Amino acid sequence: MPLQSKTCHSKRGGFTLIEVMVVLLIVAAVMAMGGSRFFNPNENRRGQVRSFAIQTRELRTNAKLQNVTLRLAIAMDETGGHKFWVESANGHVLQLSSEQVEELSRLTQSQREEALKTRPKFQRDPRHPERKLTGGLKFLGVELATQPKPITEGVAYINFFPAGLSDEAIIKMGDGESQLWSVVVHPLTGAAKVYNRAMSLKDLRE
Repeated sequence: MPLQSKTCHSKRGGFTLIEVMVVLLIVAAVMAMGGSRFFNPNENRRGQVRSFAIQTRELRTNAKLQNVTLRLAIAMDETGGHKFWVESANGHVLQLSSEQVEELSRLTQSQREEALKTRPKFQRDPRHPERKLTGGLKFLGVELATQPKPITEGVAYINFFPAGLSDEAIIKMGDGESQLWSVVVHPLTGAAKVYNRAMSLKDLRE
């Protein structure tokens, strides 16, 4: 009798070969379904582009609800990395045109400060932490309807206003080799649509 009890306890405490095989099959299935997302650099980049587009859409809604101007800052720096963050300012704040920027550059420091004194200042929005592109993904350029030519270095800004409008823009993202996406921001709806090819504002209007 004690021998029989010991045998039963041994069976309950261990794993049969069939049980081990079932566990291995489950692990293999999980890896097949989801593992590629973590280890496939192409899928990783696509995921980042989709996430970027989703956040861009949300900025329009947040600007309306909070009655602020939100601007998406896109940094294109080979040394500091390619990243983006969000800044906010109270009310409706229009971005300075290239002519206004040039005019300000001719003023002295004190004159510039006086000219910009009544203009609301943008500050980093803590509700939208800075995010850096990874896995070889880069911002290849930002085309704005308010600028004469695409911005390919430094920082580009896309504004989202309290009235629900936004700057018309196209953000090109890719690995600089085979992959390229264009995130198009519609000025009336703030919608951000992703295209798997190079797009320009001229293409959209035609």
